[in-house]
Amino acid sequence: MKKIIFLFVFIISMVTYPQEGLLFSRQQQLYLKGNSALIGNNIVSTDATKPLNDLSGFNDNLKLEYIDIDDDKTTFSSSQANLTIDVPPSKIKYAALYWSAVYKYDKGVKRELKEKNKIVYKGNDTRSMNVNSILFKQPNGNYQKIEGQIIFDSYNSKLFEFNKPYLCYADVTSQLQQVKTINGSYTVANILATEGYISGGASGGWLLYIVYESEKAKPKYFATFKGFVEVYKEPVDIIFNNFKTDESDTIKSSFCLGALEGDQKLKTDSCLILDSNQDFVPFYNKLRPPNNFFNGKITIYDESYSDRVPNSLNTLGFDLLKMDIPNENNQIISNNTTQTIIRFETRADRFYLFFVAFETEISPIYLEGKNNVDSILVLEKNKAIPEETSLSNQVIDTIPNEKDVLEQKNTVEKIKRLKSISIPSIPKGYYLVTNVFASKNNTMKWMQELEEKGYQPKSYTNPKNGWHYIYLLNDEDPNTIYQKHKELSKLEDFQDIWILKLNF
Repeated sequence: MKKIIFLFVFIISMVTYPQEGLLFSRQQQLYLKGNSALIGNNIVSTDATKPLNDLSGFNDNLKLEYIDIDDDKTTFSSSQANLTIDVPPSKIKYAALYWSAVYKYDKGVKRELKEKNKIVYKGNDTRSMNVNSILFKQPNGNYQKIEGQIIFDSYNSKLFEFNKPYLCYADVTSQLQQVKTINGSYTVANILATEGYISGGASGGWLLYIVYESEKAKPKYFATFKGFVEVYKEPVDIIFNNFKTDESDTIKSSFCLGALEGDQKLKTDSCLILDSNQDFVPFYNKLRPPNNFFNGKITIYDESYSDRVPNSLNTLGFDLLKMDIPNENNQIISNNTTQTIIRFETRADRFYLFFVAFETEISPIYLEGKNNVDSILVLEKNKAIPEETSLSNQVIDTIPNEKDVLEQKNTVEKIKRLKSISIPSIPKGYYLVTNVFASKNNTMKWMQELEEKGYQPKSYTNPKNGWHYIYLLNDEDPNTIYQKHKELSKLEDFQDIWILKLNF
């Protein structure tokens, strides 16, 4: 482990893709002891209230209409899903509501041109732009109007001309925190989508993703991403980082996905993850084959999620899932891991990826670092030194400019204001820490590596948690620590070195 673990500099997760759409970006990240839940349902089907369990047809051959299960004259579409978690509303830390649909026009028809052996899909090519306004009902409550954020809408662009999908989002954390009971039925109404016929088939629905705190759980990292990307022919990779798994034990991780247009009859679409051997291995279970992973289903782990109304087996291209990442012997996500990659690809059945969430167990040391801002200071990174330049031959201006003087003054004041930690039997001072481990063996390995590079590391143990801290310098003068930090942080091994204030 060459990077220190208390990393506060935000690292942007990346998505690479050649297809059309909106680049994915991280929307939310949390570090806590807790878990997550995912519920949702589709919003168009072959009947307003009855579940669709026929898996034999292609989506664009079906005449579709809005699902509307609430018997409420103020709604034109509605579907329901039930939530069951074992915490009170006050433990909800984040709740995100997403809705997405194919919406080129309000209603479409198809005509078969026999002389040309061709099917033509037509509509009036006009539709509402108010796709972000919906109704949201919580357990034992009434509908609330939600004005969400339009993350992506292709209607007034040249993108996705044949079906014009959109995606909207609303942060509903405060609404869930204020309910009397968190468990029960959630209904989302008035989501707009194309009815009738459209090339590729109509599709749409909603999801509710919840992160909640639980002292019974291990420390975890949660991240959600927003975007809208067409997956077709070329792979789409999402890089997950800004976490660090534990030094030992099996690492448990999971992910959630939301996608449109995954036709259950068309195969060759898959979801893969990079393993510790740098090979991409496919995800699959009994409901999601490795070569038809996106197949118009709503699944939680290895089972169909049926606690919803209607509980159709065929959700007509609206794919939702939460799935554990298989990790026997830590072959996928290993100890001390700081990054992983999930890949999406298809050759025949193009689909739209619109929601991704990732969670993994992390090191308790890393969690403490993220939450203990009073005792840890990460200074701004200095500009990287060109590869052909080293510290030994770098020409340094001996006259500091006004900006540098002000930067040092402000940073030294921050160092002075750090909260002091009491560690018996070591001198008071500011400590320049390079790493921390729970394992004594890992501590010795890191110190040996530093010694082989010509450094003289020292260590101390915090009796409160038993963790071993490795440092290169301690001094009562914060200016001395500042200058040494500035020097070392230019080197690869110490780009994230940090400062602790002890025994003042």
